[in-house]
Amino acid sequence: MFQHDELTQKPILDNAWNKILREEYYLDGINCHSSTFDVECQELNDKWKKNLDYREIKAHHYIISFDPQDAIDRGLTRKRAQQLGIEYAKKNFPGHQALVCTHMDGHNRSGNIHVHIVINSLRKYDVERQDFMERASDSRAGNKHHLTKNYLVHLKQSVMDICHRENLHQVDLLTPAERKVTEKEYWAKRRGQENMDKSNKQMLADGVTPRNTTFQTQKDYLRKSIDAAADTASNPDEFQRILLEKYKVQLKISRGRFSYLHPERNKHITGRMLGTH
Repeated sequence: MFQHDELTQKPILDNAWNKILREEYYLDGINCHSSTFDVECQELNDKWKKNLDYREIKAHHYIISFDPQDAIDRGLTRKRAQQLGIEYAKKNFPGHQALVCTHMDGHNRSGNIHVHIVINSLRKYDVERQDFMERASDSRAGNKHHLTKNYLVHLKQSVMDICHRENLHQVDLLTPAERKVTEKEYWAKRRGQENMDKSNKQMLADGVTPRNTTFQTQKDYLRKSIDAAADTASNPDEFQRILLEKYKVQLKISRGRFSYLHPERNKHITGRMLGTH
């Protein structure tokens, strides 16, 4: 509901230290009222004597992020996106208390419309069992949200089906990424670049030319080192030698799987974690 700083995730305050509402947002509750979601979830948790320990997962957060071009050349409005989010949540998280909220101030000020769906991990109502539910208990009240690999595939396919039906841009969510960038790495790069920019600005003010202007995560360093070594190597042994001599990256091959050790790490990173490429 309120404006937040992208990097720190802290609310932006006005001169009177009050939170500032977003310019436009839509907020609805499913199986609860949007303004009392937290209280109603707590009441359900107390009823079933679950989610009472701080270590328990109490909520799940899903985001449907639309292409910025959808609003420009496909006519997608925030109100329509909210309707699609409600439809998606009712279909895929039946029986759960849920908050659905839509706004458009995406990362890097991209202006992309996106829908947040937050559900209580505990189901409130019995529902008809669906194909994506692997256990009989997954349809019954008082049981926790159970996300499996097959369920996640179903959720991704459901997003793609909606985009296809609404004639919206979409990506193939079911094909592994050539360069896999996790949310953790994304934010590490954002914060690292922010800190580097500040440091470089001070160096320029002091008359010193910065050596680097683009922040690179350890995984990104590995990807670029691997690409460069693979361009010149003709066999695995030569590939391993180039990585070590030129980039200080150690390669380990076990059962046909490659893993890489960054010069500043003590634990290998598997090729699968870097992407299919």
